[in-house]
Amino acid sequence: MLTIERSEVREIEDQPGWILLYGRRKVGKTFLLRNFIRHDAFVSVRRDGISHASGLAGSRITSFETLADLMGPVLKDGGTVIVDEFQRLPESFLDEVALFHPHGRLILSGSSMAVVSRVLGVGSPMLGLATTYRLGLVRPTDALRSLPDLSPDTAVPMAAYLRDPWLAPMQEGRRALEPFLFSVMGSARLAVPALIGEVFTESDRSLSQVYEGVIRALGAGSWRPGDIAGRLHESGLVSTGASTQVMQYLANLVEMGLVDRISILGKSRLRAYRLSSNVMDTFYYLADKHRIDEEGRPLAEIRENLRRSVSRALERYVGALFSQLTDGQVEYSFDPEIDFVITKGRKREPVVAGEVRWGRFSTRDVMAFSRKVEDLDCRKIFVVPRGRTRDMVGGVEVLDASALVDLASSHPPPVRR
Repeated sequence: MLTIERSEVREIEDQPGWILLYGRRKVGKTFLLRNFIRHDAFVSVRRDGISHASGLAGSRITSFETLADLMGPVLKDGGTVIVDEFQRLPESFLDEVALFHPHGRLILSGSSMAVVSRVLGVGSPMLGLATTYRLGLVRPTDALRSLPDLSPDTAVPMAAYLRDPWLAPMQEGRRALEPFLFSVMGSARLAVPALIGEVFTESDRSLSQVYEGVIRALGAGSWRPGDIAGRLHESGLVSTGASTQVMQYLANLVEMGLVDRISILGKSRLRAYRLSSNVMDTFYYLADKHRIDEEGRPLAEIRENLRRSVSRALERYVGALFSQLTDGQVEYSFDPEIDFVITKGRKREPVVAGEVRWGRFSTRDVMAFSRKVEDLDCRKIFVVPRGRTRDMVGGVEVLDASALVDLASSHPPPVRR
């Protein structure tokens, strides 16, 4: 099975004391903790409250008091105990385990929106005892490094989707992007709506029509709050087309890790929004165009729009890659339209401006991009699948897929365990 080695392992291992690790479902929390973080005991809590444990005296634990008692000696001996999906235990569990602080190392892992406030909120017995670590999608360099056997022009778009680690088993043995994504879309008909629904369920919130409408609008390509509100107003889901109608929904989705908030270059108060996951974005884009959420469609029917969605995913992936490489933040420009701009510092100074052209291109295309970004004092890159990498055309650096692979490979690698 394809295994993506993640650079977060070093950071989690180096973070001292007790930790609350959180993030939305299917970002790989359980797999990372179980397989890459050193531990003496691992506890997995089911929905019915029954815990299964390794490293403790008893593999099936039906009482949270018993669980806390069994964890105590391991922590007092300086050991590490991981409790996965701990939010399924009663609140009094935190009272019990807090008594063992500061002994050992306790890592609590949870997915719901309320996890952080529950553990670190006012009145919590854990207040001041644990630090937080948010695990998101796989980092761009880690995803690309996981595909050394693929040609660079295939590995880069594949990595754009493997930032969702739950797709790794489905990629095994697949060397072509379109058949892989077609297979993924078949599974996504059940997996993606269940993923979203589960997040709301865990947070005591039903998946309302408005939330679903916001998610579908983002997948269909509406990035601005006003555009999203207008779309929902046409469907009768909100009373007006004003952006204020959807801002709280967007804020909640950002907090859940389902949506990214993006700054607009030169506009201090404007924000755009997008689905965090390329898989979710492609699924809802194709649902909007072909209703694949209702029934399967042949590849020949959806191929054109699938390729459009892949192009959009590549733009976001390359932007995220350079954001990671420069330790900057991704911004967008709508006028002129620029695929991504990386800025740094409080003044949001541009450091990289880029365009992704994953297909045929000419010197004329590069020069057109050069004119769009001529007023930006920063590195300018034009990214293509194959070409004479690192050529300079009109002050623009042309980078092909092999150059991106080299950049990812030279970035500090994850620690092997």
